[in-house]
Amino acid sequence: MPDVVMLRDLRAGDATRAGAKAANLGELMSAGLPVPDGFCLPISVYRSTTAAALGPHLDALTARLTDGAADGEIADCARLLRKAILAVDLPSPLLDEVARAYQAVRPDGGGVAVRSSGTSEDSATASFAGQYHTELAVDSPEDVVAAVRRCWASLWQVHAIRYRERQRLPHAAAGMAVVVQALVPAESAGVMFTVDPRATTATDGAGDPPPAGRTVIESSWGYGEAVVGGFVTPDRFEVSRADARVARTQLAHKARMVVPAVAAGEGEGTVADARTGTAVVDVPPDRQDAASLTAEQAVALAGHGLAIEAHFGRPQDVEWAVHAGRIAILQARPLTDRAPAPTAPADVRWESPVDGAWWARISICDSWLPEPLSPLFATTLFPCLVAHWSQNWAGPAAEQLTNPLLPKPMSGTINGFAYLRLDYPMNRYPLRTVKLALNCYRFHLGPLERRWRTVILPRHVARLEAMSRTDLTRLATDDLLRLIAEAQELSGRYWAILGGLAWYWNIGEWLLATAYPRIAKPLKDTGSEVPGHGALLQGFPSKTSETTFALHDLARTEGDDDEAERAFETFLARYGHQVYHLDFVEPTPAEDPSTFRTTIAAYRDGRAADPRERMRTLARRRTSARAQMDEALRPFPLRRGALAALLSWNRRYGQVRDQALFHFTRGWPIMRRAYLELGRRLTTAGGLRSPDDVFFLTGDELHGELRTIGRGQPPKTWDDVVHRRRARRDEQKLLSPPPQVPAEARIFMGKVDVTSVALVGHHTKAEEGAGLHGSPVSPGRVTAPARRVFSVRDFPTFQAGDVLVAPYITPAWSPLLAIAGGVVTDTGGALSHGSIVAREYGIPAVMGTNNATKLIQDGQLVTVDGDLGRVY
Repeated sequence: MPDVVMLRDLRAGDATRAGAKAANLGELMSAGLPVPDGFCLPISVYRSTTAAALGPHLDALTARLTDGAADGEIADCARLLRKAILAVDLPSPLLDEVARAYQAVRPDGGGVAVRSSGTSEDSATASFAGQYHTELAVDSPEDVVAAVRRCWASLWQVHAIRYRERQRLPHAAAGMAVVVQALVPAESAGVMFTVDPRATTATDGAGDPPPAGRTVIESSWGYGEAVVGGFVTPDRFEVSRADARVARTQLAHKARMVVPAVAAGEGEGTVADARTGTAVVDVPPDRQDAASLTAEQAVALAGHGLAIEAHFGRPQDVEWAVHAGRIAILQARPLTDRAPAPTAPADVRWESPVDGAWWARISICDSWLPEPLSPLFATTLFPCLVAHWSQNWAGPAAEQLTNPLLPKPMSGTINGFAYLRLDYPMNRYPLRTVKLALNCYRFHLGPLERRWRTVILPRHVARLEAMSRTDLTRLATDDLLRLIAEAQELSGRYWAILGGLAWYWNIGEWLLATAYPRIAKPLKDTGSEVPGHGALLQGFPSKTSETTFALHDLARTEGDDDEAERAFETFLARYGHQVYHLDFVEPTPAEDPSTFRTTIAAYRDGRAADPRERMRTLARRRTSARAQMDEALRPFPLRRGALAALLSWNRRYGQVRDQALFHFTRGWPIMRRAYLELGRRLTTAGGLRSPDDVFFLTGDELHGELRTIGRGQPPKTWDDVVHRRRARRDEQKLLSPPPQVPAEARIFMGKVDVTSVALVGHHTKAEEGAGLHGSPVSPGRVTAPARRVFSVRDFPTFQAGDVLVAPYITPAWSPLLAIAGGVVTDTGGALSHGSIVAREYGIPAVMGTNNATKLIQDGQLVTVDGDLGRVY
């Protein structure tokens, strides 16, 4: 194949040489579809130009990945690979060919788009959409060559490397062709799915064909990067495949659009990106709510989609643009194959595994462990954390064994979900109950904060930082197990002290929320609007705000990609230990920093406000609210004094909570890496198919297999067991665990029902009216499109200003809250971390709805009422 080949000369059989994207475009041209002219530099050009420069660096990367390195550890190798590519010289004959092809495509000298066409890109099993570099409005042969180098270099961005790892694609075989295509000056653009990726077979009740019989088009003004990159909530058109009519239209408010940088001007809302040649600008007010496609254009597009699907013989994901009323097809790829969606287990019963026991999802079990537990976590770290927590108030483990007041076991799982026991027979053992209560108060009223600051925290940080510098691949298996045991013990001890400190900030929150309506009554009696108590605690600096400030600084970092990547690595080293949830089956943000990259992109493109300005606004709001309250309470010194004391308490322990939670999960990246190293050894020995299968063994099973290979014997093959356990966990994720089992159980102290005390933070203020109900955890009201985010894999789909609808919120999700318009969750209560962060950011939030992620759809316009705990 020539070093430069015109797109019209390519066919499907050229995919291995020109990449799937270029080959698909050639096929579309041959089928008579309206595809802009262009040319391609095949993969052979990449290989012949870069092979000598990349060899040593690629070997180093492969070695690091084999050792299970985290992102920060492979970033140096990735940077050297990119630097080597950007420094290569293209031979003079090739430069001449590029210049001639550019002249053929753009005889008028107009701009072109330069896009990657990778070896595995746009295939049926893996879509690399968004992983690689694209440049628009490139307007000279010399600039095309520079853009080609940058496309090649993007093959070795850390996130692209990780994507290939997850897809089990070999790095040594990775290569990239580059497509250069005449740029369409799009008036509107977007994406089209020839079948709805979320299609069901149910009818919609309106006589329309089922969703599976519709083509879905998402559209906005300007270039399609606004839709693909998530800069806007697009218009949505669903076109019936059977009779070519628009069956459903959903128009969105489109405030921003992407245009060529040269045409953007220097308006206040303009955010230019020199790396892509584009800028994000404000949509003119008269077009923001107008349809970006006519019905006739939507039907015509759908017709092209059906023709493309028929040509390739399978459903397609198509990018398109419209200029001067004419449609252009920019690329098409197969809709990525997906495994059959799991279904919830049939005939699920929420019953106690122990006769007569009462279980509740409180403390660690709710927002910290929102999903079914992996077998390894359930049998190692989870019971360790619970054991250390119980020693706070129940005494040493040996003493607990002989105490009939304490239920045994104290923790467990029901349908995979974590629960704690609450069936304490207090009325049967009144003296032991009194002793237990005294122990509890003695612990909580002791010098907890001083002990945490002077003993627990310094030892925790120092030992875990030392462990993080250990080369785990060089440790003997027994030493690796001892390292895991020490990290687990440090985490357990830290959780124990955290449980004691939490008593202070939880009590403070509860007292303020309970007393505030009575304290503020004089202001309410005047008919004035009473500021929510959350407004009196907003606008203070915290570790959470520090993280968002750092992300905003990264978005504003000037310089080349290498400088930006180095700055990002420094950020990950400081903040990447925060976890998405406590089960180490899930990657940490240091391994998968999707939430950070999503937030950086929102700041860089101007879709999210400056967090420092947001903090200043909240501080001004707090100062104004406090002055209003002080003035209203001037004749009531006792009320004024009580408010001042409660605010001071909450401010002090809010800072303690912030710092304590920040350091809690420092051991998680270490434990996860260590278990993956053990999994790698079992994989090498033939016991597992991949290192991450280790999380689906129990602790005893893992230790037994390690002893077996330590004796030089082959391990058992666990493939079938791991497959069944993975599948069962995926099914259980679809369940909504009740807060207590059985639901009607109550706990009494004497004749007093203390159930509400045991379940503090789990209440619903609004019980009547339409819509969902939950805990009203952060005041205010917002109406905006909803975006369901189930896990880290969905973070890139989130758009600034959306209502975040999620199963749960943990510390690592905080950057998404920084750009969210509101928050709704299935689990969590008024005292959960997500609730506190929502209040800090001043966004309305309702938590503990139980099934919001099942009832709310993506793009649905919802109202979140954080005062009443309603979503409608």
